[in-house]
Amino acid sequence: MKKIFLSGVVALLLATGTAHGTEILMALMKDAHGEKSIRTMNLKNTTCVSLVNKFTEQAKNGLPVMLTLPEPAFTGQVFMALCIMPSGCIGATFTTTETIDALGIPNVAKRLCKSGV
Repeated sequence: MKKIFLSGVVALLLATGTAHGTEILMALMKDAHGEKSIRTMNLKNTTCVSLVNKFTEQAKNGLPVMLTLPEPAFTGQVFMALCIMPSGCIGATFTTTETIDALGIPNVAKRLCKSGV
């Protein structure tokens, strides 16, 4: 009976894509009123890593990194972002100098990447 139940759960996970895992984008953002908040969004198929890498490229050009998230709708400037991969490790990180200096936030994301946690 347990084998049938577990087989059904595995089939359900494969059918819904949950077994493949979801990447989680976690971003420290500031809205137009200056309010800071941490936002999260589930993404699939290395979309998170690609997005965070684009943040880095945009910041190199001296442009502020802006992002609009759906449900609930939110638009703001990204100061720090990271991807939490299905395995639980950090896949990509983006941090502005402004984040560390002005906001006094320790650069934890880079330590996590280096240690492989």
